[in-house]
Amino acid sequence: MKTRYLLGIDIGTSSTKVLLADSDGRRIAQHTALYKTLHPSPGYVEQRADETWWAGTKEGIAAVLGTSRVRSDEIAGVCASGMVPNLCPLDEEGREVRPTILYRDNRAVLQVRALKELSGFDYSAEDVIPKLLWLKENEPENYARTRIFLNSHAYVAYRLTGRYSIDHDIASIHGDIYDRQRHAWLPEKMEQIGLDPSYLPPVYWPYDVVGHVTEEAASETGLSEGTPVICGTGDSYTACVGSGTVDKGDSLIYLGTAATMIGLNTSLDDALGNLFFSGGNASFLGNVLTGGEITHWARDAMYRDSGLSYGDLEAAAAASPAGSRHLFALPHLLGRRTPTEDPLASGVIFGLTNAHHIGHIYRALLEGVAYNLKDSLLASGFEPERIVLFGGGSRCALWRQILADVLDRELLYCPDADNAAGTAFLAGRALGLSGSFEVMRDQWLHEKESIRPDKRNAQIYGELFEFYRELDRAMTPLYRRHSALA
Repeated sequence: MKTRYLLGIDIGTSSTKVLLADSDGRRIAQHTALYKTLHPSPGYVEQRADETWWAGTKEGIAAVLGTSRVRSDEIAGVCASGMVPNLCPLDEEGREVRPTILYRDNRAVLQVRALKELSGFDYSAEDVIPKLLWLKENEPENYARTRIFLNSHAYVAYRLTGRYSIDHDIASIHGDIYDRQRHAWLPEKMEQIGLDPSYLPPVYWPYDVVGHVTEEAASETGLSEGTPVICGTGDSYTACVGSGTVDKGDSLIYLGTAATMIGLNTSLDDALGNLFFSGGNASFLGNVLTGGEITHWARDAMYRDSGLSYGDLEAAAAASPAGSRHLFALPHLLGRRTPTEDPLASGVIFGLTNAHHIGHIYRALLEGVAYNLKDSLLASGFEPERIVLFGGGSRCALWRQILADVLDRELLYCPDADNAAGTAFLAGRALGLSGSFEVMRDQWLHEKESIRPDKRNAQIYGELFEFYRELDRAMTPLYRRHSALA
């Protein structure tokens, strides 16, 4: 039987990964293209979709086709997943109106407040609609040029097929403009807000075929014209798939640029065909916007000229005691999303003395992310039966152990878990080439390591965690005052 191949594209905050696998889960080739994020003002986070997502996709496809010896006509289908939700406004010609405003951007605080004052509207700083309203109020010329807005994976699907899309799961987290029972946009809600409903893209299910690779896209990427392109969805779903977090009661800690904790209320197989997060099949238990990124910030902002590598910083932190000599870090460099949202929150290092050194500071940052995830998990009320850990930050052995100790739970670390692999599996599922999501867990993933808590450190962290929570809550009025100063 002729081997069929699947192409998974993962659009991340700092890179795009392209992975080529066969329908049995053998990984043939992969490539990661790195890019930069723009921070034009404090709290602003932007990217240029063409220079990052599309350029990274083209680079990755060329690389995997070049090294794999797989012919492009042997690829059964392509699927992209990506960070969401983002505001990528396109004009009449399908070109970027301005840089994309990312999910981590906190500029629309006033618009969130105004929308909450309207009966029936409840948004957060993460959401697209407040950002679109910000665009209308602050950049009216760009708003007037906009004809549609997309998310990261939908932008890649558009460049491949020439067709606009959004999947139902991501549409459902756009707020009250989407009807979760009828699975349709509510244009009258957009009009009530004062926004143009024609900007809303057509809605598909994540495993629908949106279109096929066009002649132009085939020329740009090396793919075969006519290759099916699956709609795809946000990276939180494909992170569950790609890590084997597939059963009811499973939980995932995804240490990417952000640190996200997800709990499954329903198995992925049973949830198929329904809204995933907003339908109650899964819950966001925790979210630290500067999760894995906090390590990059520490090295680049505090130790840029030191010559220290991440390995050096990890070694210094590992040589420091649990609790970092009572040094605490609140990891809210871009605001706090969980356990309670506060876009005005900022990072804090508390208890610093001349007895502390670089290892204590770096360890405190790692502990701060773990404390926030524990605080969020407790607030959620979710009782995980199994916790899977993966993502770039999880490659740090010390951080894995800190998470196990702070949570006082056994973690399952999957070093070969991969978002792009989960996206490729989704393509196979859409095309009838992949079976139950359990196949991903049992056949596509091979390496698994159990991380058990150190009981002594778990006791130390249990005591210090209460102070962390008290400190985090005590800062709330000071964030307001600090924001007023700014």
